[in-house]
Amino acid sequence: MSFLNFIRTVWAANIMQALQNVLVFKSVANNNYEGQLKNLGDSVRILTIGNPTINEYTRDTDIAAPEKLDDAVSTLIANKAYYFNISMNDVDAVQAKAELLRQATNNAGFGFAEAADQFLAGLYAQCGLSLYTNDSPVDVTSLNVDDVLLEASEKMSEAKIPKANRFAIIPEWFYTKLILAGLAVKTQNDQLYDNSVVTRRHNFDIICSNNISKNSSAWDKSRLICGIRGESFSYADVILDVEAFRPEKRFEDAVKGKYVFGGKIMRPDKTLVIYADKTAEPS
Repeated sequence: MSFLNFIRTVWAANIMQALQNVLVFKSVANNNYEGQLKNLGDSVRILTIGNPTINEYTRDTDIAAPEKLDDAVSTLIANKAYYFNISMNDVDAVQAKAELLRQATNNAGFGFAEAADQFLAGLYAQCGLSLYTNDSPVDVTSLNVDDVLLEASEKMSEAKIPKANRFAIIPEWFYTKLILAGLAVKTQNDQLYDNSVVTRRHNFDIICSNNISKNSSAWDKSRLICGIRGESFSYADVILDVEAFRPEKRFEDAVKGKYVFGGKIMRPDKTLVIYADKTAEPS
């Protein structure tokens, strides 16, 4: 007998959803390799071709022999896996039970995505460029917050990184410093630009994330990441084995699922990490 037929009382289920952070690291990543992963441990080999040498041409003079382009192989490995396993007892059955389980499954899906976002944020050490160091981060106040962004932009430009499609992923406290400096405006609804961008500054799409890697709850040694959208990060994932079932020794309905993913900074030469401390405003 279906548990829906068992119910004698109609319950009104008020579903309280968990607070959901905006997932931004995944939004700036290259996901060209989606669908190529099938199981934990699978890998995708990605061929990167080097730049050809540009030579000056002289009329009536033989050109140089063809050069062999250097290539390099990067490997994206699905080395992370998470799962959920939830159930609801028949004794607690209500008419909205199926909807509750469906919503819980959706929340689990968000939890998977959040884990992936935190994983990508933790790849800061793979950045090829850096501003300050983990041991000596810059103390950021409203007086120098713009200088930090300008210095990051300058360093990327000196490395010949295009200005188009640049992003800077920052924590909320850094955004607050921009507001205090009069460089950003926080509206009542915190209205966003496209793709979760809160403002634009020095060629950067400024994006806030609570998943920024940091040293402590005080946000010391925050690792802000700047890069090129669709190039700096590569990411691939697959949701496996989502199953609805009846546990053998319980009168319950249950759902379980597994999520497998992998990611890396594919272009370290186009990605910069800023080591920064949240610092009290001068009195």
